Amino acid sequence: MALPGAAPPPLTVLMSVRAALARAARRPPLPAAAALRLQLSAGPAPAARRRFRLELRHDGAAGGAPIAEYDLKDVVYKVQGPRSHELLVLGAWDEPLLLSFEEEREAQKWWTIVSSSLREVQKAFESALAAEALPPPAGANPNPGDQGAEEALTTELREKEDLALHLARAIEFGDEEEASCCAVALARHQAALSILLRDSAYPPEHIRMKVGVEDATSSASITLLVRAHTTIAALKEQVRSGVGSGNAGGSRWGGGQLRAAPVQVFREYGFHPRVQRWIIGQCLCLDERSVFSYGIRRDGDPAFLYLLSARAAELSPQRLEEDQAQLRLHCPLPGAGAAAGTGCGNEAGGKMDIGDISRCLDSLQLGDTLGAQAKPPSPSPPSPEQPGWPCPQCTFINKPTRPGCEMCSGARPEDYVVPRAHRPDERERRRLQREQEGMRQYQQALEAERLQNLEQLLQLEQEVLVPNREALECLICFQRVPPGQGVLLRECLHSFCRECLRQVITFSEEPTVACPYRDDAYACSSHLQEREIRALVSPDEYRRFLERSLVLAERRSHNSFHCRTPDCRGWCIYEDSVNEFRCPVCQALNCLLCKAIHEGRNCRQYQDDLELRARNDAAARQTSAMLQTLVQRGDAMHCPTCLIVVQKKDGCDWIRCAVCQTEICWVTKGPRWGPAGPGDTSGGCRCNVNGHKCHPQCQNCH
Repeated sequence: MALPGAAPPPLTVLMSVRAALARAARRPPLPAAAALRLQLSAGPAPAARRRFRLELRHDGAAGGAPIAEYDLKDVVYKVQGPRSHELLVLGAWDEPLLLSFEEEREAQKWWTIVSSSLREVQKAFESALAAEALPPPAGANPNPGDQGAEEALTTELREKEDLALHLARAIEFGDEEEASCCAVALARHQAALSILLRDSAYPPEHIRMKVGVEDATSSASITLLVRAHTTIAALKEQVRSGVGSGNAGGSRWGGGQLRAAPVQVFREYGFHPRVQRWIIGQCLCLDERSVFSYGIRRDGDPAFLYLLSARAAELSPQRLEEDQAQLRLHCPLPGAGAAAGTGCGNEAGGKMDIGDISRCLDSLQLGDTLGAQAKPPSPSPPSPEQPGWPCPQCTFINKPTRPGCEMCSGARPEDYVVPRAHRPDERERRRLQREQEGMRQYQQALEAERLQNLEQLLQLEQEVLVPNREALECLICFQRVPPGQGVLLRECLHSFCRECLRQVITFSEEPTVACPYRDDAYACSSHLQEREIRALVSPDEYRRFLERSLVLAERRSHNSFHCRTPDCRGWCIYEDSVNEFRCPVCQALNCLLCKAIHEGRNCRQYQDDLELRARNDAAARQTSAMLQTLVQRGDAMHCPTCLIVVQKKDGCDWIRCAVCQTEICWVTKGPRWGPAGPGDTSGGCRCNVNGHKCHPQCQNCH
């Protein structure tokens, strides 16, 4: 009900939210679609608790005018939809208010705050009732501090249990929001949980599971009656306590098949959980998992139980005696007067001595622990040692030639060697033959795949362009390229559309076209092949590309010479021993020494004629001026004998005049030898005489 008008203690606003009425209300009198503001506040209360208040206000500036305020313990709040909530105040309203929120996220946040506050109010109310119902004993004088700590612990445990129940209920009904809130609250409390499916979630039928029991020397088969929800841990206890199913009509061992009632056999000669290793569906089972999760679905589904020795399982005699005593205490043996260690029946009188069981199932290997309780078994010939290798994971004894474990598929130990004296049995020979046949078929398939790949590569090599097999996005224009419309570059396997590659070739300034792939961390260094370039552009574009390549090659060649015929495209790369160049385009004979065409005349005649024509011919004057400029710059010189202009093309400083055949030292600009000719060091440059160079710039090559 509404609180009186007395001023309450100061409260803290937890949350305030806007909402609208979906329908008109009589109490409080509010019209339909009225804009409201809901405000939840909290303040201190006695006994270290908090009091909560829910206030209704008109939506307006500064929070709006108040309508009414209620204690949260009198409020019933329900969620009708993602943005529709229902509010009812007990004892104050006849019908609930139907609230509508603008945003679903805001409604969810408001419900989270309100629901947690309602839970806290409910817990405080239950705690108060419990305190009133259980007064302290007469004459007791409890310590207030201890009472407070105990009460806090009780409240915390009750809250954790409540949250766990709410979590289970929310998951069952698919309430993701409520489940998330409860899980977060439990995580904050760091509560230790054990979440399991209920038995009703599994099929209810019983299943008769066939179990093969084996140890290092012996084996047997039994049948267990299980449920789909039975866990491996419960199965171990079932085998240990004898809750199983067999052929209750008889009590005998035959052919390795256990037909006695497992209840009596396992109670008196139970397999301890520590020695059990369960394998179902080639999986080493975990205790927490159910048999249904490992594939046990119907009667006759197989399982495998391997028994370790007591020493391997670290099972001490004392531990075995304690567990057996506890087992007898909780599961008394059937029949009066049955003592621990007695037989479990035979065909004549319903009992079976220990010797019979030991001869049929020697897999327990617990003689060191059973010797104190049972009579020694009757003498029997020792079982032959089973050849093979034990699996490191499930301890199953595999055939010597088997490469992996037959039960859990674990790998064979690397240091294991198949004994030379081992002779495979018929079953093992068939398996080896199947493995060899499978390996042969695998090799054939592998070879066929290699031949097919080779044929595909040869076919692609014959094609000029390699088209894209799948749709791609061109890395230049970022357009989608359908299959077959793009080009896969051979050298780097980058793919582009044809038009982008054509433009790259057209605007390339290099004689070799590089792959255009670039990103922030990598630039491809591969190049397009010549056949790819020829196939991507038109014949005219390809001709212009070759011309640009030739121009760039001439420009970048150190020993290049262009034909002196005007507008001729002929050029060459010359060697030091060559002085003339016959242009293959215009067939003109170029002098590489004079850098001119003077066919029919030697250099001396051409230069003399050039000096005569220079007086009246402007072109001759320009040529003569060019020669003089070359001499002044040191790029040419006058022959010391015939005085014609000579020029060194490249290479050694030892040159020869093309007219008088005088050998000249280029760096000293004088004759190489003395008056007597070649070999006369009395004159000339005297290079390397007494180990001295003829000039500081001498390359010591003549």
